[in-house]
Order: sequence, then C-alpha cells, then structure tokens
Amino acid sequence: METLDRAINDYAAGVFLRYFRQGTLAGADSPHLDFARDMDLLRAHWALSEPVRAFLSYVLSHRHEAQSLLQFVQRTDDAVARGRIDARGTMLARRVAGHPSLVIYEEPVRSFNTGPNQVVAWVVHTVSTYAARLFALQPAGSAYARLVEETMADVTAVKRLDALREVLKSVAVHRRPGPGALRDAARSRRMIYRLAIAAYDTLAQVEAGDEEALLSVLRSTLIGPLEQWRRFELAVGLGIGEALAAETGQPMRLALLGKTSGAPVISCGRYDIFWQGGGGLFAPPGLEPSEERLERALAAYGMQLAADRPDLVVADRRADQAASIIEVKYLAGDTASARFREAAGQIVRYARGYRPEAEIDGLVRASLIALSREAPALLDEAAPAPRVVDFAGLTDGRLQAWVRERLLTPPA
Repeated sequence: METLDRAINDYAAGVFLRYFRQGTLAGADSPHLDFARDMDLLRAHWALSEPVRAFLSYVLSHRHEAQSLLQFVQRTDDAVARGRIDARGTMLARRVAGHPSLVIYEEPVRSFNTGPNQVVAWVVHTVSTYAARLFALQPAGSAYARLVEETMADVTAVKRLDALREVLKSVAVHRRPGPGALRDAARSRRMIYRLAIAAYDTLAQVEAGDEEALLSVLRSTLIGPLEQWRRFELAVGLGIGEALAAETGQPMRLALLGKTSGAPVISCGRYDIFWQGGGGLFAPPGLEPSEERLERALAAYGMQLAADRPDLVVADRRADQAASIIEVKYLAGDTASARFREAAGQIVRYARGYRPEAEIDGLVRASLIALSREAPALLDEAAPAPRVVDFAGLTDGRLQAWVRERLLTPPA
C-alpha cells in the first residue's frame, strides 16, 4: 500500500512539474505554460510551502530574536542635546536662523530597520499578499482551506510583532532586499534570518525553474494537505487533463488553490474538469419508487435524502452539457468488486441528472471508473457501461485510449 501511495504522489507531482516548468506538454504541439499567470500562481504556492511555514512558526515562537542596531539620527532642538553635538552644524544653524540656543546633534536610536530584518519583512509581506489572495478565492469545502487559513493566521500574528512594525512600513513586494541585506541575513547566526533567507532562496529557485525547488513546493502545497484518497482523485483528474491535451493538441490550464467557487480545476480546449462539483449542469431527476419510500422514511426522523456528487465531471463548454462522469475509488480494506459496483451505481444515478432518458446510455459509455488497484476486465465493449482503469492505467495508455475512444468520440 505504501508503494502505491508513493507512486500516486509521484505521479501527481510529475504532472505538476511538467505543467509549471517551461516547455511543451508531452504529446501536445502547443506550449502549455502561460508564464506570467502561472508564475504568479507559483508564488502563491510558495507562500504556503514548507520553508515559509517553518519560518513563520519559528518567528512566532521566538518573538524577541529579531536583532536591532544602534543608529544615529540628526536632530535639531532648543537648548537640548541628547547625543553628540555637531559643533559646525550648530554654529551655522544659529547664524542662519538667528536662534542663539539652537543645537544640532546626533541622537543614538535603536532601530530594527536593518538589512537582515528587511529580508524578514519582505518575506512576511510577500507571503501575506499572496496568501490573502488565495484566502479570498477559496470556495466552501475546499480541501486546501485549512492550509490557507493556518498560513493567514500565522502571518497576521507575525505582522503584529513590535519588532517588525517599523521595517514593515517601508517594504514593498516589487522592491526586493538588496544584495547587502541578503548577504547579511545569510551570514547571520540567528535562526530567524537563516530561515528567512531559506524561504527567499526557495522563491528565487522556483522563479528560475529549478526542478527540485518546484517539486518541494508543489508537494507541500498541492499534494501534502490532501488525504490519500483525495490525492488519487487529483491524480486521475490530472491524468485526464494531460490525456485531453495530448489528444486535442490544446493547452491544459490548472486552477487548484486559486480557483473560485464553482470553477473548473482543469481546462483544456472546449472541455472543463470539475472536482467535487458538477459545474452547474446537474438537474435533480424525479425520484424512483424506492427513493420516494426512502424519502418518506427519512422524513419521519426529520432527515432528507443525501445530496452526494460525482468525484469528477468533464463538461463540454461548447455543448453546455456533461461529457463524462468519473468515479474514483481508493481501496483501503474494501474489495475491488464492491467499490466497482458502488461506482457503477453512482454513475448511472448521476447520469439521470445530466442527460434526458434517451441520452443516458451514451453518457454512461463515455464515463469512467478509476480504482486504485485490481480493475476488472470489460467483457462487452459494445454494452452501455463505463470503462474502468486502475492506477497503472494512468501511465500505460489506457486512460488516453478512453479519452480518444469514448470521451472524444460521439456515440453511434
């Protein structure tokens, strides 16, 4: 089981890596990377990544580690000197102003606006900016909502620290710390600055397209927060997106953390893939006799029928209808045959809400069941039944064959 879980995680990470690095999608003729849009999205992923979370956690648990320096600020006062007097400046100022008791002096002031603290403040401010964007976009029930909320809570608490208030006032996302500030932070023995420079370097490596940094960030933000069964659903959705791109020659677009409520997670040409959402195309069908009896039985206890939804739906935007229903089953102690029967029943039931009676068989044939292992063999290719693949089918061509032969081929 651990080997399968690792393979699922590696597969999803591999798709993300192929998507986010510059180049072309395997099997497709057109580039799939919108560099400006996707780089902004990668920065948002970085804001939730492990190096950033480790940095924020350390700052909150070591609130007084930020180091201040003694700086001298020139002051002008009347008969008061709180530091070293500038004799020449004082004499000139008195003659110009005609004020006999005017004093110009250098007052020692302890300041946190130092080079290493500028790196800390820039990382905090940048994380706050990108995490806030994701926080505003997270739909209800998002699998990533908890990660975004925890990061937002940490960065908000860090911004309230007295030691960082002064330096945060002068920081801006578009103006990065200078080489001197970065060098001082990297040389510091204090862990707060070492973690800040580690987070900064991770972002720089991601922006440069470093594969190791990309994989680390994507694993900790897109894959790590999910339960294993959700990771398998995500892997299947990504595999379908890549297969669609390969078969249609159209670029694939991802929108996971930054998607709005009801929006598809993957788009490819005229097709949208919705994860745990029907894309607004589902119309509840009339209840069957057995369902009516169940509704009455539940009503006696003040309950209603459960309103479940497909794991994945492929929608044809041009036709404004569902093109396929995908049920994904991760086996954990259950038998493959039991989960397959459950998935087949769900597809048939959902199909009634997506198509009229005369078109249900065609939608069922275009649908797919994905099991994590032990997929049964289809004995009658002409039957109105969905195809089935297991995890191996995502990589051995069976998933792409389903896209080509069932999803993209209209029913006879």
